[in-house]
Formats: sequence, C-alpha cells, structure tokens
Amino acid sequence: MAAKPLSLAISTFKGGAGKSTLNVNLAAEFAQQGHRTLIIDCDEQESSTRWYEVSKARGLLPADGTLLHLRISPDDSFRESLDKAPDADIRIYDVGGYIHKRAVQVYQECDAILIPIVAEPTAATSAIKVAAILQEISKQRGTPIPYAAFWNNIDMIALRHNRSLPEVHAILTKGKIPIVDTLVKKSNHFSDVGAGFGSLYSKLQTIEANSSLRPSARRRAADSVLDAIDSIKKLNNEFIGLLSREVKSEQVA
Repeated sequence: MAAKPLSLAISTFKGGAGKSTLNVNLAAEFAQQGHRTLIIDCDEQESSTRWYEVSKARGLLPADGTLLHLRISPDDSFRESLDKAPDADIRIYDVGGYIHKRAVQVYQECDAILIPIVAEPTAATSAIKVAAILQEISKQRGTPIPYAAFWNNIDMIALRHNRSLPEVHAILTKGKIPIVDTLVKKSNHFSDVGAGFGSLYSKLQTIEANSSLRPSARRRAADSVLDAIDSIKKLNNEFIGLLSREVKSEQVA
C-alpha cells in the first residue's frame, strides 16, 4: 500500500483571512519542489477550484502532474471522495470559514495546521475556536495535531500605527495559541494568484521573459515576487517545524 499522503491546511473560521490564497500558493510551492501535490477544495465558495480551473485554462500550471486538484462539494461523501482521490505525496486542504461538519472532517485528516491571523480581534477568537476543535480531535484519535498561528496580510507601513495588534496578541496569548515567527506581508502578487493567474513561479517566469522591461525594472519586479515566494517557503518551513516538534515529543514520550 502507498504511504498515506502528508495532509496540511491553512485554516481559520475568520472570513477574509486569506486562507484560500495561501493554500493554493503553498500547494504550488510543494509542486515546484517536485512533490505530487493535491489541493482539495472543501470550501463552499470554491475559491481553490476556480483558481485551478482558470489558471489551468491559461496554461499557467505545471503540466507534469505535480499539481492536481479535487473538489469535494457539501453533498459529496468525504470519505468516498478521498478514497478515489488521485495519488499524491501531499494533500493541501481548503475548507470553509465557519464551524461545520466538513471542517471537522478535514481537521481529522490533517497532520498539522497553520492558522492565519489578520489584525482584527475576531481573527484571534477564531483561532481559539480552531484550536479547541483540534484539541478535541487529538484526544479522540490519541495523537495530537500540531498547530500554530501566523500573521498574514500585514501592511508593514501601517504596522506601527495599528492599534488592534496589541489586543489581537493579548487574545492569542490568553488563549495559549502559539505564534510562529513567519509574517506574511500584504502583496498584490497573492491577489493576482488568487484571481487565477497561476502561481508566484509562473508570474516570475512572465517577468523574466518580458523583453520590453529594462533590466533594472525587470530585476525590481522579480525581487518583489521573490519576496512573496520567500513568505510561502517560510510557511512551508513552519509546517516542517510543527511536524518535527511533534515527532520529537513522541520520541520523548
């Protein structure tokens, strides 16, 4: 039997936290590394499905089978859909932004979860709800699901003047939600990807192939995309860190 795919999700119950956009970027990053990656869209809004279909139609996704897609609608059997899913090394789940049965089913499959936090108090309270569900699932299945929060869509210019951040941080601290070091800055590049323009890597290729740009302008544009790519690579590493810490805790136990 094939090994069970590594199952990950960037998830929260706070709308507008950027989870779908980050999930598709994370999937594209794993595919870029050569892993067979399956993004599983369980979100009622079908954001990941729309991204995949539009990007594929534009010829902006890998053609080597490293990046695949599966849509599981609310009426579909979750277990039967997974049993018929394409083979993959990694599964990235995109689930709706509210507490419901499908979200719990997704969490039960996951090996680790990152929770995006924007500078709004409701983002912190949503993170606490996610953590409570993960803790309950961990008790039921006997193995913990490592999780942590990270700051997303941060405007670096407005950061020092944002009066919500201390309150959000206080709520997370009181709720004992771990926060990783990675901070994802606000970027139009993520919006472009979410609109169906492939991945950050396809955008980088487009810039590098644009002969109408002067070398200095091409370099500046490429550096901006590389900065966004670096954020996704850091999220990738945060997942590795969560999984590694979990393995070490099991070995100690």
